[in-house]
Amino acid sequence: MVSLTANMQLQNPDDADNAEVAVHTYVSNNNNKLDVHRHTGGLDGLTIQNAGLAADMARANQLVNGGFEVWQRGNGPFTAAAAYLADRWIISPSGTDTISITKDTANVDTAGGSQACAACVFVLGTGGGAFDVRQALKTTDGYQLSNRVVSFSGRVKSSVIGSVRIGVHNGSAWTYSTSNVGTTYETLTVTATVGASPATVTVAFLFAASCTAYLDNAMLVPGSVAADYVPLNPADDLARCQRYYELVGVAADSSVVLQGMASGAGNATVPIRFQVVKPVAATVTKVGTWGATNCGQPNMLSVGTAGFGYQVAVTGAGQFTSQNTAGNFTLEANP
Repeated sequence: MVSLTANMQLQNPDDADNAEVAVHTYVSNNNNKLDVHRHTGGLDGLTIQNAGLAADMARANQLVNGGFEVWQRGNGPFTAAAAYLADRWIISPSGTDTISITKDTANVDTAGGSQACAACVFVLGTGGGAFDVRQALKTTDGYQLSNRVVSFSGRVKSSVIGSVRIGVHNGSAWTYSTSNVGTTYETLTVTATVGASPATVTVAFLFAASCTAYLDNAMLVPGSVAADYVPLNPADDLARCQRYYELVGVAADSSVVLQGMASGAGNATVPIRFQVVKPVAATVTKVGTWGATNCGQPNMLSVGTAGFGYQVAVTGAGQFTSQNTAGNFTLEANP
């Protein structure tokens, strides 16, 4: 709750009181109530209900990559069950429904200044409206949503009216928005109350009819009023994503990005520090075949939340490099 107090000297000669007035304003996110009290004059005790917060009042987005701007795994198409697409967004299948998702820069939500969205070609099978693209927020990951009212909003453009809606799972049950009512971008919103100790709060875009749909600019905020999308600074947006997925050794110009040398036989050990500390110990995967002279391919050693080490067995004076775009490491750390 926020309390604002202002002391004002009324100078208007038409004001019969012409006296000092103290105005106290109380705003509650949960009950949308605004109380205004004038201690000397005719406004004492005035209460205005349902004033609430405006949708365009900036609030912290609880989602990672809510704007679908970061696609570290590539541009798609993504089709598999439980596959991540844009960072932190994952496919959750139902029945025989199918979907193909790609990064799209031509059909973005221009009203929000977006530079990328998720283009979804969905085919309804037996899913019955339960197929979704979702993001899970886990209490063990540090999210502080217990016992809160939360509002989820997302921008949607679909080729078929009534084909897409959004929802919030509060840890025990879903709460849904209405479905899209047009075929141009529109904002869908839903509000739900989170329980006392949910393991996971989930937000989702759900599909109920075959369509081509574009998803963009999603927000999850505490409170009963949904918020307009506010983009993060690009560096902050990427850092949020790298907490869960990170590429080590990306070289679009095919330059040497990871290398080592040894003067004789033995093991060469190389430590790597993550760009961002992970929520859990990362799963590290070596991608591609590295260039190797008198040595083998890298093998993983210990992996933690802040970094990892790899080791190369050397048979003589040797060198190893990841001198192409296919030679790198991927780090997955999904709590």
